[in-house]
Amino acid sequence: MAGMMNSIRERAGGVMVGVLVVAFGGLWALQDSGAFDAVGRGPDARVIGEVDGEPIEGELYNRAVTQQTDAYQAQGAPVTGALQRQIEDSVFDQLVDATLVEREMDRLGVEVSDDEVFELITGPNPDPLIAQVFPDGQGGVDRAALQQVVEDPQFGEQLAAIEEQVRRNRRQAKLGALITATVRVSPTEVAEAFVRQNRRADAEFVALRYAAVPDDQVEVSDRDLQSYYRDHRDDYERGASYAIEYVAFDKTPTGADSSRATNELSRLVGGFRTAPDPVAYARRNSFGAAVDPQYVSAGDLPTELATAVYSNLTPGRVVGPVVAGDQAIVARITGVRPSEDAVVRARHILLPADAADRAREIRERINSGQITFANAARQFSVDESNKNRGGDLGWFGRGRMVPEFEAAALAAPAGTVIGPVESQFGQHLILVEGRESNEVELVQITRPVEADFARVVEEAEDFVAFLDLEDRDFTEEAQSRGIAPTPVVVQEEQGTIPGMDLGRDFFRFLRNADIGQVSEPFDAGGSFVVARVTDRTDAGPAPFDEVRSQIESEVLLERKKDVQTAALQRALASSGSLAALASATGATVERASDLSMNGGAIPGYGVEPRAVGAAFGLQPGQQSGVIAGDQAAFVLRTTDLVGGTDAELTPEVRESLRDQLIASQRQRVLQAWLLGLREDADVEDYRADILG
Repeated sequence: MAGMMNSIRERAGGVMVGVLVVAFGGLWALQDSGAFDAVGRGPDARVIGEVDGEPIEGELYNRAVTQQTDAYQAQGAPVTGALQRQIEDSVFDQLVDATLVEREMDRLGVEVSDDEVFELITGPNPDPLIAQVFPDGQGGVDRAALQQVVEDPQFGEQLAAIEEQVRRNRRQAKLGALITATVRVSPTEVAEAFVRQNRRADAEFVALRYAAVPDDQVEVSDRDLQSYYRDHRDDYERGASYAIEYVAFDKTPTGADSSRATNELSRLVGGFRTAPDPVAYARRNSFGAAVDPQYVSAGDLPTELATAVYSNLTPGRVVGPVVAGDQAIVARITGVRPSEDAVVRARHILLPADAADRAREIRERINSGQITFANAARQFSVDESNKNRGGDLGWFGRGRMVPEFEAAALAAPAGTVIGPVESQFGQHLILVEGRESNEVELVQITRPVEADFARVVEEAEDFVAFLDLEDRDFTEEAQSRGIAPTPVVVQEEQGTIPGMDLGRDFFRFLRNADIGQVSEPFDAGGSFVVARVTDRTDAGPAPFDEVRSQIESEVLLERKKDVQTAALQRALASSGSLAALASATGATVERASDLSMNGGAIPGYGVEPRAVGAAFGLQPGQQSGVIAGDQAAFVLRTTDLVGGTDAELTPEVRESLRDQLIASQRQRVLQAWLLGLREDADVEDYRADILG
């Protein structure tokens, strides 16, 4: 019982009460970190932020970050630099919200009495936390265990923790009810929502795509571009940015790294071979959790391991070490049995569908000894995924390849080139190099093949030191080491750089660096990077010259929209039916079925809310005027409207939809309320200045 009670605070953090949780997300998870206890405690701990002068303590922040980081790691998720930054920002935002919400509850006088707390713990309708901490295995509460905690003084501390959590849950529920008390959904709103969700439209239309107008048929002057830029200047607002160039020191394992892993495993081979219990031996010596042995075919193993194992299937034999991908492996064969289906190891050469004669010529060259199959694959195959491996496909059995290829490969004699075999991908030449009809049971010991990070860091640090000591040019020094610098522009609010997994410390360097300053090496996931700041741009509208091409595209689109809209209007003035309109404009009458109000998309044209809205606004048989859509100008005639009728809106459906709408509106009200609190608050974030 005591052990269970000690976990109360952990489990309480995940409880979600009422619609407040939907609006505030992870806010309430901070309760278990002591957020509400610590808010406004005072300046005795390092302050990493303020909300209207109320401090956010660094100790609390670090504790919450650690808790959420541990939660990710407990689920097996790697906490990368980018994810760590996301966790840190999320925790800070939640602490800000916690401060604001706690203050509002005090201001509004939201309180929970002791009697309410007692009823929520022992009464017939307990707080969800009680069922979570005292489960009876059937979704209810173990009343005997609960009563023991309530009555036994030795559980006083644990009971106090439960009471405090229940009090908070109830207080938050009261706050949510107070904020959303005015939420109402009328019968008309329910009926309109039902129609939006369930009515479908069929329509015919004539459309003129804007993209069909050639660029040289519209005129756009420099004055037009300048005018558009002035009118839409706010659209080109941007934050501060940093232009950098960086070099990456790759963490990809080298041959020496592979040798280090295999050498470690080589020392285990003798003991593994003689171990009376190979599974226990593997568990003691594997990196991470050892996998229980099971029967597998060659097609279920990495090609390198399968080839080594199936070269000799003697039970008790130890195979390896072999390197397969990012793992070094030794394996002991503990059983062999016949398999239901054979597997083969094969190579192929893929040629285009119309190259059957070319495939026969290549086959003859291989058979005559002029070229090996592997070299022919490297030279002639169009399958980029394996041509550099000589067309090697590894081991495979039924269900792994397209039917024509699979049937031919599984029936082919080993060592004979067959084909061409035609499939949906083209013409194949196939060489089966091995065939196996047994399954094998293996016990495996693995080691990861990892780069020597110390060596990689030393290379990066040497690069930085050399720039400083020898006063060398960044780009020239990188090129002399065979590394091409990569330029990139980083926005100030940007939290990631594509292809790299960088933490907060890298972006802190950018904010504080001078132009020309070179960074220390930063861990970027697959590499260590060294960056140099080459320029800095202040926040504000982007200069006209920088966005000119974007503006030109937008103005061209506007002009083309005018052209196509005018063309449809002229044709419509003299043509009544869609067929006549299509003939006059050189278009065709197209049809769209099952249009949805919520989707707003027309097949082939994408999301076109104005055109789809018109289809639902017309009665069957009615025709629209010209509609200037996002991608095309339309004239549309509704042919049918189905679903969403009054008869389908039964009392049961109406009540269910009403509940959904109320819940959705409550969520929006709560989100807007919290957003309003944040907008009115003076929030200071000191993390960039004081956290290392």
